[in-house]
Amino acid sequence: MLSNSLFFLRSIALLCISSVVFGATPAIGIVTAAGHFMIEKSQVWGNSSLFDGSTIQTDQASSDLALRNGVKVQLGAKSRAQIFEKRLALEKGTGQVNAASAYEVDAAGLKITGERVRVSVSDRVEVVSFAGAARVMSGSGTLLAAIPAGRAMTFAMQAGSTAAMTRTGCLVYKDGHYLLQDENTQEVIELTGPNLAANTGNRVEATGTAASGRPSISAAAMLMNVTAISTKSQGGCLSVASALDAKAEAPAGSGSSAPASSPAKSAPVPKASGGGMSTGAKVAIVAAIAGGGAGAALAVSGKKSSTSP
Repeated sequence: MLSNSLFFLRSIALLCISSVVFGATPAIGIVTAAGHFMIEKSQVWGNSSLFDGSTIQTDQASSDLALRNGVKVQLGAKSRAQIFEKRLALEKGTGQVNAASAYEVDAAGLKITGERVRVSVSDRVEVVSFAGAARVMSGSGTLLAAIPAGRAMTFAMQAGSTAAMTRTGCLVYKDGHYLLQDENTQEVIELTGPNLAANTGNRVEATGTAASGRPSISAAAMLMNVTAISTKSQGGCLSVASALDAKAEAPAGSGSSAPASSPAKSAPVPKASGGGMSTGAKVAIVAAIAGGGAGAALAVSGKKSSTSP
């Protein structure tokens, strides 16, 4: 508690000094670290003022960014990001946000918004939500996932493909439409495509693309055009069907749902210097894992940081 109070007081003092020195270009916050870091290609020890668009690169120690608007960002070791008042552009490494309202993190062509989220970029993007629901959208604005608190989802990049999604859960039938409740995020998705009737009532893995249209069933958060579906286990979906006021069996002759409107194209993923994802790669959701026991602090030189947003 004392260390946090001292950090806050030092932050206020540095901001006041910056405002006097820079006048018409006030600082948006400060960055501090227990070692050195790079800001705008200059090596800095201890702390420095932050301005809108500043680029920070950490070395062996993590860095703490405190913005005037109350947003706090922690960058892990070996990370690089550009900081703005209303968003963080994470190029590599790990960034963790603690904010009173949704703050945006841009990573490899994805837009992630949430109050307490951790985003890691390497050859894939991992998003962990610690509070509320983190929303993940493509560059074109198509919703790819809503990740509830205590859960995580990994997005892998596939060069030369369209934006693909893989979701696993129970497939049920309601009012002429097919719904899948993701077993990891509990998100409900409306599906269109082939072989849905034959798999209704089963736990399935569905792969497809996010459609730009709106789902017909109000419980569904998004619409997905299915290109491939496989059965993971037979039956076991009666409780999901009951919760959604749906059926675990499609009526005879119902067939498969016609494809929805054309899926929104995913924006090309920019190349991240110093590693990361190749230009032209597209997004594919390949895994979702429970994150209830995930720690909130970032690692510093192989040890956990004492700072826990």
